[in-house]
Amino acid sequence: MRQAKRCEGNLPTDVTGFIGRRRELRDLRALLTVSRLMTLTGVGGVGKTRMALKVAAESRRAFHDGVWFVELAVLQDPSLLADTVASALGVVKHTTRAPLEQLAEYLGDKSMLIILDNCEHLSEACAALVGELLRAAPMVRFLITSRHSLGVLGERIFTVPPMSTPSSAAGLDASSLNGFDAVALLCARASDSGPDFHVTDENSLLVARLCERLDGIPLAIELAAARLRTLTVADVLDRLDRRFQLLSAGNSAALPRHQTLQALIDWSYALCSPKEQALWSRLSVFSGTFSLAAVEAVCTGEGLTADEMIDLVEALVRKSILITERSGDQMRYRLLETVREYGIAQLATTDALKRLQQEHGDYFGRLADRSFTEWCGPDQAAWVARLREDYGNLRAAFDRCIESDRSEQACALAAALQWYWIAGGSLGEGRRWLGQALAAADPHQPRPAHAAAMWVDAYLALLRGELDAATAQLDEAERLTGAVDAPELPGYLDQLRGMAALSSGDLNKAKKCYESALAGHEERGDTVAVVSMLFQLAVVCLFTGEHEQAAALCERSLRLSARYGERWGASYTLWALALNKWSIGDFAGAGELARESLRLKHDFGDYLGIAHMIELLAWIAASDRRYVESARMLGAAHTIWHSLGTSMAAFGEHLADCHTATEKRVREALGSSVADMLTTEGATRGTGLALADLTGDIETPDALEDVAGCPLTTRELEVAGLVARGMTNRQIAVELVVSSRTVDSHVQHILTKFGFTSRSQIASWFAQQPRS
Repeated sequence: MRQAKRCEGNLPTDVTGFIGRRRELRDLRALLTVSRLMTLTGVGGVGKTRMALKVAAESRRAFHDGVWFVELAVLQDPSLLADTVASALGVVKHTTRAPLEQLAEYLGDKSMLIILDNCEHLSEACAALVGELLRAAPMVRFLITSRHSLGVLGERIFTVPPMSTPSSAAGLDASSLNGFDAVALLCARASDSGPDFHVTDENSLLVARLCERLDGIPLAIELAAARLRTLTVADVLDRLDRRFQLLSAGNSAALPRHQTLQALIDWSYALCSPKEQALWSRLSVFSGTFSLAAVEAVCTGEGLTADEMIDLVEALVRKSILITERSGDQMRYRLLETVREYGIAQLATTDALKRLQQEHGDYFGRLADRSFTEWCGPDQAAWVARLREDYGNLRAAFDRCIESDRSEQACALAAALQWYWIAGGSLGEGRRWLGQALAAADPHQPRPAHAAAMWVDAYLALLRGELDAATAQLDEAERLTGAVDAPELPGYLDQLRGMAALSSGDLNKAKKCYESALAGHEERGDTVAVVSMLFQLAVVCLFTGEHEQAAALCERSLRLSARYGERWGASYTLWALALNKWSIGDFAGAGELARESLRLKHDFGDYLGIAHMIELLAWIAASDRRYVESARMLGAAHTIWHSLGTSMAAFGEHLADCHTATEKRVREALGSSVADMLTTEGATRGTGLALADLTGDIETPDALEDVAGCPLTTRELEVAGLVARGMTNRQIAVELVVSSRTVDSHVQHILTKFGFTSRSQIASWFAQQPRS
């Protein structure tokens, strides 16, 4: 049986390399085989996140559906926790169901490791979420980093200790010191700053004393190592000792290790130049990662010029204040949360905080506006990816608008992200933003941004199949016509009224509204809207029997998309053109167009469009008497529709009738029991494998081909393969990060299903299966 391609997950790339901690990693890996919930606790800066990422990277092979990292430091609203986790896991969020309910269903059959990082400020919400998901998803494990435990039943606590440090009293020589993790880290990071630092017999006592003085806290060691570019170990130690004395005198109640870290950050700040200090503080207004362009736009001014910004950023990277993360061919930056909080504290003592927050909001507002105005071009997928990277900053800017009663700016920001919500698969999140912004707006003082938020919200509601909510919002927006300067409003109201009419089965009204909308969009030169309107009008024409007109509209839309390099609208036009060809009996042509559209949609992660396309391919297959294939595709489409919380019926009775007719035809041809079996097979094979089959993607070389009637689950196949390699149950348990008892159970199931009596029979069977 061919298996779906393994998913790697989203672990960030380790740029600097992991040092030491071999014993802790070994212990953690062992604990992870017997516990589904591990919480790494420890003081700030002790390396909880780095250790979680390292052990997760080493355990990737054990989790078929990947290892996933969810950063929670920037999240302040516990009610958004499930949404944040779902977004990080790439879960489609079109559904009207509660985010936690959808997340639980999505993870139900997944083999996955999820890291929730920096949970301490959301401990109650994290405990509730993790508890629910552990019950719903038996093959999912959690790795938590937090200053304290969650208190969930079955939680195993692993306190991350400081790194091993030498005793300065032991008088160890250089070779002996190198066996201590703290020394190894100091040397590695000092070498990053400059190649001249080495531990010698002459400085070994001072190095030991420095690591001892830093309590083995990795963040403190890295900050101190950055000083060794310009200072000797003796200089660093002297300055540290003086700062610790000052700190202890002023805050005797603080824990020693908290004193150590605070002193290091204080000292790191003091050793920065005034301009570096200013930039450090200003960077603290960012949330998550950010680009150099964003730094230049937000932080320039009042003593800092754009020309010197790159040098200042580079200086903060060298001093371990800024962390670098590569994204494609671009470098992005972030502040560790402890360092960011320090920067905010510096800003809070000045008048600069509000001004910088305003600059930050203006910059990301302009970015959102650009994503809207530049959508009609070849960079659509890049825009979706960029906005996804900057989501934390966009959310921070939006929240500040709400908190400061700037509803107009909040509406403008949420509406400008229209294409991100639609093409990026975040319809539900978009509706929440828009709802929050509109709720804060003054109905007696309407603005153009309020009108835009209303029609975008109605658009998202229609795509989710929420006809009543969309109609109510359109009625509200229509009342603003003439009251606000929004020349695009009448055209979009006509378009969305047409969509609503099509959903309710009124083709005449839909065509009338669409034609009026098309004229309005063309008059204003709104290319994206024209592309969209042409393929939507084509759908109405094919259902009224005007097939030549439908084809002409699609061809016109495709020419317009090609002129601008636009692909997202083109993918829907190809769907409409394929639907038209299918309706006139050109099954081969329809299938070719449908697969081309599916490839484009996959680039965006547009699962609403993917569901439409797999559904259409099922109709084509049934019409071409390929009933087995059709049944499987109906099952695959059903899985996506279900995850979206909608169905084909939400898009009008004409499309719904096509679905119903295809189901009936398949059941009559195959018989109900066979059709049900094949539909279930298609539903359970997974969207990834369905897409690979339909688009012709090549599976991994080691994947097994389809074997009719193979009774083994994906995990059992994996175990069978390891048995065939001669591994014992204990070795398999270590390989898959599960308990030996679990492997025993899998092996017994395999033996029982085949009627085998020995492991050699399993190995022989596996070796005889064909590979793709």
